Amino acid sequence: MTIATDEQRMLVDSVQRWAEDACAPAVRAQASHHACGCPPERWHALAEMGWLALPLPEADGGLGGSLTDVALLAEALGHALLVEPFVASGVLAAGLLADTAQEPLRAQWLPAMAAGERRVAFAPWEPDGCGELVPPQALASQDGKRWRLSGEKGLAQGAGGADGLLLAARIDGAPGAEGQLGLFLVEAGASGLQLDDERLYDGRHAVRVRLVDAQAHLVCQAPARELLARAGRALDRARVAHAAETLGTARLAFDTTREYVGTRRQFGRALGENQVIQHRLVDLYVELQETHALCLAAAADPSPRLVAALGVRMAEVARHAWEEAIQLHGAIGMTEEYVLGEAIRRLALAADLYGSGPQHAERLAALSLGDEA
Repeated sequence: MTIATDEQRMLVDSVQRWAEDACAPAVRAQASHHACGCPPERWHALAEMGWLALPLPEADGGLGGSLTDVALLAEALGHALLVEPFVASGVLAAGLLADTAQEPLRAQWLPAMAAGERRVAFAPWEPDGCGELVPPQALASQDGKRWRLSGEKGLAQGAGGADGLLLAARIDGAPGAEGQLGLFLVEAGASGLQLDDERLYDGRHAVRVRLVDAQAHLVCQAPARELLARAGRALDRARVAHAAETLGTARLAFDTTREYVGTRRQFGRALGENQVIQHRLVDLYVELQETHALCLAAAADPSPRLVAALGVRMAEVARHAWEEAIQLHGAIGMTEEYVLGEAIRRLALAADLYGSGPQHAERLAALSLGDEA
């Protein structure tokens, strides 16, 4: 792991020390089996460490950390197999709200989010798709000073148990508002809001969202292209953090496999003494280092092109990491009781949560052709 400053080293070290007990297998299992996958006391613990404040501006009670700081933190949390939705709520939703909210909504929510007293999620996907931002089908109508939303959203990580839900919707009936979208905040418990929780096969949670005349707060309103672009920038920053988190889990799979082949003996010698196995581990290590460098580059400059390239590379490395881990471990690598099994399930799902490898490749190709044009 390449760390540029002493502060970043302290940040990563704090995660490693905290995770020794706080992310032990029994604790992760308890969090995973919680009703929403995010016990409030665990979220408060992340806030006490300052990690929820890191991505938020200082003016809003945050620490004003850079995306590089956030990526290094996410990588360390990924290595610890954190179950709670740090990327989904702490990076994506918090970042989007910080980019768009005005007073008094800003003062009501952002400092409380930095302190872990409130948690917000963003539902970016439509019911029939995942990984790409498209114009929403949900409809928003204004009733006096109140807004009401109706429609559905696809799986949204971190939405279960959240205090607020962000989503985009088409604005209906406003004069001259053709092609206008709104970003809305729906508070937990709002009448007409239904959240159907699903425990994903890696142990984390997501929900499907349904709204029927649900009361909401308007965060911002803009032409469709502009609002989707703003949401897309927040999503790209989250994709960088997600890639870093996934890289941390891939490193865990690598470390566990290297330790296993160094101690597992067959025919009187350790598996790791086999030159072919050594070469395979070296190849994977080089890929992890290359991906880490690309992740830091994208964190320093989260341009659409770099983020798309990172998405393509991360999907490839995640797949290679879990395939090699299973092949070098054998059947034990897939058992639920063994830490590697949890890492493998996390890696297998991670490649699709914020866009699949093919989706990132299509985006990269479109950006490249657009530049040439």
